[in-house]
Amino acid sequence: MEPRDAAAQAAERAEAAGRRTREIAEQLTRLAASSRSGSPDVRLAQEHAEQARESLVRAVAGHERAARSHDRTADAHEQAAVRGIGNAAEHARRAQRHRRDARADRAEATAHRLRAAAYPAGRAQAPGAEPPP
Repeated sequence: MEPRDAAAQAAERAEAAGRRTREIAEQLTRLAASSRSGSPDVRLAQEHAEQARESLVRAVAGHERAARSHDRTADAHEQAAVRGIGNAAEHARRAQRHRRDARADRAEATAHRLRAAAYPAGRAQAPGAEPPP
């Protein structure tokens, strides 16, 4: 699989996790407003929200891992260019592309980290929900 394809797939998965987190938080808010917090529906929504948050945390780790990999690959291309192995201009171009992809992965990790922080682990209710009676 091409690195760009893997990065795009990781970004799509993380975006889907963010959407699921928001949807579940909205559902949890509605359920909390309409029923007691101990109801099975509210507990189920809380479990789903936690799973979505954990998915965002995994996406952060994946983007950070990908960024480190891009950096190492860029370093290898730069060293190959310095040592005169192969086409130096091509190595320089590829190194730049990997540096750009590393920056993009770090930006995605930061965005997902912020989304995950909006829904801390163990949160008893969704944002904006009234506390149970």
